[in-house]
Amino acid sequence: MNTITTKQLRDNMSQVIHDLRLGNSIKLSYRHKVIGILQPIDAPNQALRRGSSEAIRQGLRSLQSVVVPDSIRQDSRSIKEQISELRSRKYGE
Repeated sequence: MNTITTKQLRDNMSQVIHDLRLGNSIKLSYRHKVIGILQPIDAPNQALRRGSSEAIRQGLRSLQSVVVPDSIRQDSRSIKEQISELRSRKYGE
């Protein structure tokens, strides 16, 4: 858990918000004494703006545990083309 001063909080609010969204707790100090803890709310994932850097980071983190079948990996077509074909098979388009 990081410790920041109240001045650092004022000067770096966007970074503090970013850290909280990542799930990190932060100790807040004033005049060399810890006066509180900033911590994220344990709420369901908040909707991220589509295409934002945080949404992309989160998506990439979630892909690390996904196993991609060899049939998809070895296909020379793009993922969009493969998905399009699968949808047309499923829905008979």
